[in-house]
Order: sequence, then structure tokens, then C-alpha cells
Amino acid sequence: MKLILTYTLIAGVISALTAPIPGTSLLLTALEVYMVVHIAKMHEAKLELKEIGYASIALYGLSTILKDAALEILFFIPVIGWGAEVIIAMAFVFFLGMLANLYFSKPSRKGRDLEKHAD
Repeated sequence: MKLILTYTLIAGVISALTAPIPGTSLLLTALEVYMVVHIAKMHEAKLELKEIGYASIALYGLSTILKDAALEILFFIPVIGWGAEVIIAMAFVFFLGMLANLYFSKPSRKGRDLEKHAD
């Protein structure tokens, strides 16, 4: 949980610093991918480069649909919109981290990864 809160705080800082600049949510997508990889390593789940690539594409697509659209609309509401951007970014990173933690903490996921790489 501490790891997820750390990434959530980093997302808040990045979002706050880049709020007035359109299109900078790509930085948050990179942070999200890095967080998922970090959580996977923490749970000793092995991720191959191909899986990281698929996760990156999926996260970018999801964030584009859910987060980027909202953030870009809020960009046009000065100050209030910029503050809302920070809250949305932090909430998205927090919930993504919680989902990744739940996914990688499942015993069946670890066992599959360990068996897969033992061959």
C-alpha cells in the first residue's frame, strides 16, 4: 500500500507541475507502466518485455479514453480545472495500483509465472 501511495503522490506532483500544459499526461502513462512493473517485481511475478509492451498499450488506451479526455476538457477551465486534473490523475494511479497489486498478489498468478520460467 505504501508503494501505491508513493506513486499516487508522484502522479499528483507531476500533474500539478504540468497541469497547464496540454498533452503531458503521457508522463503519467509512463509512471503507471513503471508502477505496474514495480508491483509485479514486488510480488515476484515475472513480466516479459512483450507483456510490458501489451500492458503499456492497454494502459495508454485506457488512460486516453478515461483520463486524457477528462483532463484535456478540464484544461480549458483555468485554476479549477487544473486542480481537478491533479485529483483525477492521483485517483487513476491509486486505483490502477490497487488493481495491479490485487492481480499480482494472487497465488495462481505467481505459480503460473514461476512454472512458465522454470521450463
